[in-house]
Order: sequence, then C-alpha cells, then structure tokens
Amino acid sequence: MLINLSNHPSALWEAAQLKAAHIYGEVEDMPFPVVEPEMSTADVARLAETYAEKLLNRYGTSITVHVMGEMTFTYQVVCHLKAKGICCVASTTERIVQMASNLQKVSEFQFVQFREY
Repeated sequence: MLINLSNHPSALWEAAQLKAAHIYGEVEDMPFPVVEPEMSTADVARLAETYAEKLLNRYGTSITVHVMGEMTFTYQVVCHLKAKGICCVASTTERIVQMASNLQKVSEFQFVQFREY
C-alpha cells in the first residue's frame, strides 16, 4: 500500500503517476499538515512524530509512504518512518517553464518517477 502524505490528492495525479503508485499497491491519501513558518524546530519534530505514530498505528509497517511537503517536517517524518523500516518515497518531476509575458512565467510539472529517500 502507498500512503500519499502530501498536499496533492492522488485523485488529481496524472495517469503515469497513478500507474507508478500502484506498483506499491492500493493508494490512500493522508493530508499533509499545515506547518506554520513560526513553529519552532521542536514543534515541527513533535508534529512529525505524531504523524509517524498515526501512520504506524493505522497501517503497521507493511506500507510505503510518499512524503512531499514542507522540508523540515518531511525530513523528520522520513527519519521516524525509516527508523521503523518503512520505505519512504518522493515524486520526481520534470519542470517545464514557459514565459507567458515579461512578468509571468507558467510552470508545468510532469511526473517522472518515485525515488526512495
């Protein structure tokens, strides 16, 4: 099973990402928490530990977790999960940028693969 811990619900993923995700089994979303910029390092660490415990309590250790979001929280969650033997992955994308005008650029992201942390 792949748990999607991100701000990007799997229902909105492109076909290539869904196909790659199903290699891990069924996909289930877990919304990424709001990590306020004013939070201390200790606060983020506690939040990450809470989320790691939620994942372990709900799914056990036979999962893969797709973790994408605020970097310090992501790092902490991945550390907690990997310490328990859980595979964690990030999605990689190709960024395609077009200049719409002198002041605006449009970025499109195309999924390439999942990569282990």
